[in-house]
Amino acid sequence: MSVLSETKHLAPGSECPPLKPGVLRVYSMRFCPYAERARLVLAAKNVPHEVVNVNLKQKPDWWTAKYAAGKVPVLELDGKVVPESVICCDLLEELYPQPALTPTDPWQKANDKVIAEKYSTCISLTYQMFSAKGDPEKMKKLSAAFNAGMEELDGELQRRGTAFFHGDAPGMLDFVIWPWMERFPASRKLGATGLPTGEMPPPPPEIQHIHQWCMRMQAHETVKKVAISTENHIKFFQSYFSGAPDYDMELGA
Repeated sequence: MSVLSETKHLAPGSECPPLKPGVLRVYSMRFCPYAERARLVLAAKNVPHEVVNVNLKQKPDWWTAKYAAGKVPVLELDGKVVPESVICCDLLEELYPQPALTPTDPWQKANDKVIAEKYSTCISLTYQMFSAKGDPEKMKKLSAAFNAGMEELDGELQRRGTAFFHGDAPGMLDFVIWPWMERFPASRKLGATGLPTGEMPPPPPEIQHIHQWCMRMQAHETVKKVAISTENHIKFFQSYFSGAPDYDMELGA
């Protein structure tokens, strides 16, 4: 594994760990799907890096002084700092070009960005569904919009005819999409998807390709390096919505 070191989630009263010349640092939060994007790319490229985790509920002063928006991920290397998950991933692709995670064809690369941008609507809907729990009518509308987005994504994968969006192995588009798919079973079990809670039933025909893609992603070595189990996601969600997120909870198998 390319992680050189990783801190607990630093809160007010902590100090920013000293930077080491030439060592890439990613500021993260262990359960943040946006940060997971960058961590997946780092894992895929086997880039040695250190992880500094930040308590996003109670942020240390040094963190907001470094990056006023206070979000993760943020990359830092030798005095250069870059935020935002997609920008971080694109920067990593340029800094560490092997293995290549984006298409060589500029038109296909642009199309991948279009798909990622469309998927951002589905991401927004997942958060809205958490907020809409207890409002069946609103949940129904949000679920219908989310399902339509998933069907469109399924159609794109079917059109490509490949195991992953990138081809025979996962690439940038796969890694940008995956973190929310990883959390979907936990969201469902917590009743935040508009679907019945409980065990996952067989997927409907409209998203068979995405379901198979999820199975392949789950089994891929890069994903397994960073993945968190459904049970641990559930525990974190429960702690988060109770108002006391347990960022440093012990992860079970």
